[in-house]
Amino acid sequence: MPAQETTTLKTAYADKVATDLADNTAEQDRIRAEIEDLQAQLATLEADHTLLKDMSAALGNTTTAVPAPRRGAKKATAKKTAAKRTAAKTAAMTAPAAKPEAKTTTAKKTTAKTVKKAAVKAGADKGPALTELIHRHLAGQSEPRTAQEIAKVLAEANPGRNVNVNLVRTTTERLVGRSRVERVKQGSTVYYTAQAADAGDAGAEKVTAAAS
Repeated sequence: MPAQETTTLKTAYADKVATDLADNTAEQDRIRAEIEDLQAQLATLEADHTLLKDMSAALGNTTTAVPAPRRGAKKATAKKTAAKRTAAKTAAMTAPAAKPEAKTTTAKKTTAKTVKKAAVKAGADKGPALTELIHRHLAGQSEPRTAQEIAKVLAEANPGRNVNVNLVRTTTERLVGRSRVERVKQGSTVYYTAQAADAGDAGAEKVTAAAS
């Protein structure tokens, strides 16, 4: 085999290995970013859970969650529950003075549920998606930006959100796959630029035309 062909094959294999290594590293970064995001979500839920328990105790709601009964015990449990409800109704009819207390307990439970819904809603409302924040930032830039630069700006602008370099890099790569962001590599550094809206639409039209 000529020396030139041998050199060409070595170069092709070297490029393929380099590409596979880059893809492997990017996939590891993506998985780590997802784990970090899930850990952050879990920490938020645990904090909300502790807060809700404290609020529930302050409101006087001392009821606790009861595990589901076994299949064989469902009928017996249902009978006991029905008997308790009947006894409670009888007691309420024979003791009118107890009604105000029952209303107070019901009001407390309703208030606790309302507070819980508000807390859950507040925890879930974290603003725009990270993809939109990244695209808006890049669209407002006159020069390409690295994932580290994007993460720094977004972290400063959104102090209450979990924004790190790995998560920003993974999310930006998704935008590249959607043709909303352009990826350019210079040496070992990767730069990102927002694609024009019409460029993404034109790509979508081409895919639709090819499919038809």
